[in-house]
Amino acid sequence: MKINQRFLRSHRFLSLLPSATLRKLSNGAALRDYPKGSIVFSQGQPCPAMYLIVSGRCESRHVDPSGHLVTAIQGPGDTIGDREVMHQEPYLSTVTVATQSVLLRIPAEELRSVFESEPKAAGRISQSIVQRIMDARRPSTGKRIVALHALSARINERAFARRLADVLAEVTAHRVLSVHFSPAPAAVSLANWSRIEPSLNGIFHFSRQVREVRPLCFELDIQVSADAAEPACIAPLLSHLGSHFDYVILDAVKDLPHPALLECLVQSDLTYILLRPDDDSLNGMKSLNASLNGTSGLAYNHINPIVCPDTFDAGSRFAIECGKAGFPVHSILRGYPLADSTGGFDRSPVFTLQLRRMAREIGRCRVGLALSSGGARGLAHIGVIQVLEENGIEIDAVAGSSMGAYVGAVWSYGHDGIACEKIARDLESRWGLLHLIDPVLPPRQGFLSTRRVAHRLRRAIGSVQFVELVRPLRVVATDFETLDRVVFSSGEVVHAVEASIAIPGICIPVSIDGRTLMDGGIADPLPSGVLSDMGVEHIIAVNTIPTPAHLSMCRQCAVEPPPRPSLGAWLNSQLNYFASGNLCDILMRANFGGQMRVAEQACHLADVVLRPWACDARWHDFTNPGKYIALGRQVALEQLAEIKALSLPNQSHEKPTAALALAG
Repeated sequence: MKINQRFLRSHRFLSLLPSATLRKLSNGAALRDYPKGSIVFSQGQPCPAMYLIVSGRCESRHVDPSGHLVTAIQGPGDTIGDREVMHQEPYLSTVTVATQSVLLRIPAEELRSVFESEPKAAGRISQSIVQRIMDARRPSTGKRIVALHALSARINERAFARRLADVLAEVTAHRVLSVHFSPAPAAVSLANWSRIEPSLNGIFHFSRQVREVRPLCFELDIQVSADAAEPACIAPLLSHLGSHFDYVILDAVKDLPHPALLECLVQSDLTYILLRPDDDSLNGMKSLNASLNGTSGLAYNHINPIVCPDTFDAGSRFAIECGKAGFPVHSILRGYPLADSTGGFDRSPVFTLQLRRMAREIGRCRVGLALSSGGARGLAHIGVIQVLEENGIEIDAVAGSSMGAYVGAVWSYGHDGIACEKIARDLESRWGLLHLIDPVLPPRQGFLSTRRVAHRLRRAIGSVQFVELVRPLRVVATDFETLDRVVFSSGEVVHAVEASIAIPGICIPVSIDGRTLMDGGIADPLPSGVLSDMGVEHIIAVNTIPTPAHLSMCRQCAVEPPPRPSLGAWLNSQLNYFASGNLCDILMRANFGGQMRVAEQACHLADVVLRPWACDARWHDFTNPGKYIALGRQVALEQLAEIKALSLPNQSHEKPTAALALAG
């Protein structure tokens, strides 16, 4: 493969090199094709060369000095590894090929020989690198290519793509292009486009065919034939479009030639497969999976099936079948556009909520809520939720441990903050705690069973499955044998929560699918890392577990003399296992002692940490929910400005990975 020298000369970096060097580079010996998913170089490796992206898109990732993971997308005309070559240091980032790319490799020794013979060129190149670094520090839009493909003729794919583009432009405030592929004659032929001479930072050849249909929303129609050469044109096409638009949505229609369809799905950054709950879609997804697995050895984790049912029950049953078939469902989408519909969409709030969540996933601006363990202190989570709802702050995913799992399950089911408070206030009486106590005799594995708590939760949410929830939920439990963290994302929600609240020593462990499980707070009392593992970009953590310093401060502030002993107090201290200093209290204090530092460490993974602490808070004080709910409202209102800032799209930094945070 050769590249015209004048194209190299047009690049701001390469234009500084002598003509003899450009002639040597343009002979094609240094040009190489990189398939999607391949790693160009890794952080910390020695730097033998820099690279120029001729076509395609690459993603670079590195950890900055503050411990944040920084991601950037480079496209045609961009250089990677140039700073390291200049400073003669190891690579500072890991670069992965996002779309099949052609890269020009420029050896470091070649550049150094130029620098020795042309000192002025070295100075100009250094200035160019510094300017590029300064440009990279500005917030990036995080460009992404998204493919949509429906496996049912009843789904109005084009209407869906247009609506998603509208919402994506609204959420991100960036330019969105919808590309509608068609096997019939269209405005532009993919084969014709591929014959247009490519150039670095060149003119956008589709400028006349692209239509601005709405503010920030553009459309383009492209014809794709069954020619065997056309699939090879798709990767450079996506690279070209991605360099001119912030987000590109590919409408890969059902009757697109199969090789071209597969290439669209493979080369995109995110792919959503729209399914109807029927045998045709199930078989179609199995066939598609088999085709994708046969294209290369790569794992296509970016492909997300979405079920579009007429009734939610049908969607839930079908999602379970899909999971058994080996492709877990991303979500169930209600209100999708039918192919024969005129209006297009069901305007239900649930559909709008789901579509906006999908847009924030594409735009890398999702907000997750991590809810800690803490017994009755965890009722403060309800107050935080109420403040979020009152201020229109949308949460895209919830992860909860122990009491946080219980509150998270009720909210993710669809109950709002007011309904959550009403459920909590069912125990608001002197003897309300007795409704939760289910003694076990003999108490070999614990004093209490979790059955009554599970029964109360089932009254609130029924036998709902995870995939049926209004918002994604993760429930954390602890494996009794290995003490590993167990994260539930499928199955019946009540069973997972029952395991997550089984306090060791107090409640008997819970068995699910042959595994013995107990309180999630043992392994992960504040599951911020679970949200980080899900790819959630911004995290709000609610930590109701106080630190030793806070407890010490509370003890110093307790200057009031102890009350006079009474017969009732004496009987309580002798007979009540939950009384201060008695067995259950000692067990809970031991648990909290192990959780405190782990929870504080997990706070480093969050953007905003809320700490609804009070000196008189007690873990078993479920009969005073209003006290803790008010505490949660107070801390959320105090940090409301920080929380609102998280909803802004395209932040330049991502959170550090869980491994990095725990290592710190």
